[in-house]
Amino acid sequence: MQDQNEGENGQADDARASSARPPGAEELFPPVPIFDWTQDQAPPLHVPAAQTLVRDRWERLVTAIDIPADVESVWNALVDPQAVKYWLATCHGSLQQVGHDCLLDFEDGEFFLCRATSVRPPHHLHYFWRWLGIGQATSVRWELEPNGSATRVKVTEEGLNPPWDWQTWNGGGWPGILEQLAAYLRTGTEWRWPWRRMGPYVQVELPLSVYEAWDRLLSSSSFKYWLLATHGSLEAGHTLPIFMGDASGAIEMVVRDVIQPGQSPPSFLPSVNFSLRRQVWNCEIGGRLWIEPAGWGRCLFQVFHYNWENLPPALQLSERRIVTNFWVGAMRRATQISGSSILPTESHNWS
Repeated sequence: MQDQNEGENGQADDARASSARPPGAEELFPPVPIFDWTQDQAPPLHVPAAQTLVRDRWERLVTAIDIPADVESVWNALVDPQAVKYWLATCHGSLQQVGHDCLLDFEDGEFFLCRATSVRPPHHLHYFWRWLGIGQATSVRWELEPNGSATRVKVTEEGLNPPWDWQTWNGGGWPGILEQLAAYLRTGTEWRWPWRRMGPYVQVELPLSVYEAWDRLLSSSSFKYWLLATHGSLEAGHTLPIFMGDASGAIEMVVRDVIQPGQSPPSFLPSVNFSLRRQVWNCEIGGRLWIEPAGWGRCLFQVFHYNWENLPPALQLSERRIVTNFWVGAMRRATQISGSSILPTESHNWS
């Protein structure tokens, strides 16, 4: 009975309130609805919507020289394998065969793999080449034009996302190479590379970002696979026994310093400083292993050696070839790891 009276009293109060409102009050003051709140209707300020699509850079080196010789003589020195070996490298194959591979071999384990794309004697030659056959491909274009009693030789090399010190490695262009070509044409003297205390230098491009590649390659199972290390870890002060992968035996890697990602400004890129020891050497060869970006989502994995003059002269050439071949194989195995979603669980020491 009490509930019924309260209900009747409430209805009476609503009726009195309704009758007290002026006409049109509902339109001026509509009732506030209950809002169904969702995150989509009020998103946060910082939404991860922006993403990098491309981050590329192109580099170009243009070098020229006037050589006191006719165009045909310069062209012959540029493409004839019997001539190229005197001023640049031993040529296996022909630079004049479009779409075919040839090697410019320095005969110390290092070489360029070349493929001509355009040949118009005696004025134009264009080819791509890869260092050791696995490095990044760069474009090389030769242009020859008469210039009075001389020939104007211009060479242009272009690279997409090359190593950051690519232009420094090339000496700011090709002045040394073109001067060797000019000296050969003037005197017929063999102007090959003098013995190099630097190198070998080996690089390969991986389809991973810098930090992802670092984590993948330096995991305990991975580095034993691509480095052919029997045991140990890549930590400062550690020594890793490494099989060379052929009948040339083993070598020791002494890890000097490990720079982790984000540790060292200004680049904050990771690297490993090390040295190699081999019983027959009676000395150490210094080395550096590092990774740097090569466009968005890609990186360059690189290794470099120095101080080869410390070795006995009779061993320098043969041992350099062995070390170069070892690193080429190591970089190829690193590529396999980077392109696979499955990491190896055992080292690859049987090949």
